[in-house]
Amino acid sequence: MARRIFYRIPEDGYNFISGEEWDSIRSLQHWYNSEFFWTGGKVNLRRFILFPNYDTIGGDTKEIRERYEELDKAGYSEEEIVTDLESRGLVVVKRGGYEDGMVASGFTRVADNEFNAFLVLDFLLKVSKIVRTASILVHDEGSFVKSHFIEISNGDVTVRGADMQRSLFDELKRSRRVFSVVNPDKYDGHPEFTNRVSEFNELEPFERAKVLEDWNWLGYESNASFDFNGDDFFGFDLNRKLCHLFFK
Repeated sequence: MARRIFYRIPEDGYNFISGEEWDSIRSLQHWYNSEFFWTGGKVNLRRFILFPNYDTIGGDTKEIRERYEELDKAGYSEEEIVTDLESRGLVVVKRGGYEDGMVASGFTRVADNEFNAFLVLDFLLKVSKIVRTASILVHDEGSFVKSHFIEISNGDVTVRGADMQRSLFDELKRSRRVFSVVNPDKYDGHPEFTNRVSEFNELEPFERAKVLEDWNWLGYESNASFDFNGDDFFGFDLNRKLCHLFFK
């Protein structure tokens, strides 16, 4: 499974997203997903996941689509649309996105595309400025986020020592650089990530062995790896966009 970046806003009694804020986030998310080239997944922060209520609609989801489009064109917010569909018995709603106990949650598969990782975190920093009363927890399975775990709130980033080795925590405190510098030029023409090999069963044994030897199943190895110590010599530095960086 390709490396992922997880992001979640826990439902802890303090985090809150208004309908207007959520619509702004959805617009921002659509812009990121449309404007840039993604090789694994895309930004996918969700508040609601809808499942057709087949006990009510049978096997035809046309009524759901038509009602959703009708309300969307009329200017209703996503929250209002979801509430309407649920009240009519058309859908079953999972609130909080992919994870239980969340206001919103999601993840993006980035494999070894560190520029896509940069875009995800750039998006989340902007989201934190929209929802100033909410904290976003982030987990990077790779190394764009050098500490792997951070908390983002209103443009600020918090790194907690309990989440990592003491030596790494001390190094990040010294350098005050929690994000890797990324040269986007390295990722021009980057192939899209896939975990399928076309007609694998038809290959000769030596050809299969060659594919498996070179195959980047987890997406951690890269021909466009960082120049040194998790950074490129030239590139985009997300550390410069932080309002404040805290270590606890």
